[in-house]
Amino acid sequence: MTTVGATFGRGRPRLSLACAAAALLATLVGCAPAPLATASPSLDTHPSVVAIGDSIMKGHGLGATQAWPALMAAHDGWRLDNLACDGAGFLAIGADADCGESFSGLVALAVALHPRTIVIEGSSNDFGQRDDDLLPETVKQLAQLRAALPDAQIIGLSTIWGDTTVPAQLADIDQQVRTAVERVGGRFLEIGQPLSGHPEWMQSDDVHPTAAGQLAIYAAVQAAFRKAGVHA
Repeated sequence: MTTVGATFGRGRPRLSLACAAAALLATLVGCAPAPLATASPSLDTHPSVVAIGDSIMKGHGLGATQAWPALMAAHDGWRLDNLACDGAGFLAIGADADCGESFSGLVALAVALHPRTIVIEGSSNDFGQRDDDLLPETVKQLAQLRAALPDAQIIGLSTIWGDTTVPAQLADIDQQVRTAVERVGGRFLEIGQPLSGHPEWMQSDDVHPTAAGQLAIYAAVQAAFRKAGVHA
């Protein structure tokens, strides 16, 4: 888990980071489930946000402050807890050295943090899972979030792929996340594929984005938030 509230939620972002993000943003977008304890979102000058996702959301291979959720936190004044985990998905189990569990375990951690907003995304780590297994698990986890955090804002994001052709199952995963999020009164945002056609934005493993790639994702998510009128 990466907590960056002390850096981004309560202080002013470093000028170099803000300028870099603003420059790329302008370029790219033109300027019944198992019960959990019920909790209320925390009230604070800076909105508390929890991010649930995979290694792309975590910023694998980069510093914590370079991941796109941290860039959003810096720009928008969030108090962020980034729970994203290498290898994790709604069914896929994350790396033992990181979290060693699926998104289900991250949901429980999110509830304990009492956030005002939860951002949760689909993951290509669930590729190969049967839809008959993945859909009910996705629905169950979102229902658990809503039951435990009845007043929280839940935002679902489409799955991010790299610079190559998008696999067919990605659309199925996105539809499952949309169904689960909207069923509990959340908002699902389609952010597109900001890394598509940009091999220069990929690390040497051709799976995880570089710092420039994270900036591109940040720009796409910011654009989707603004278009939908969503605020943390």
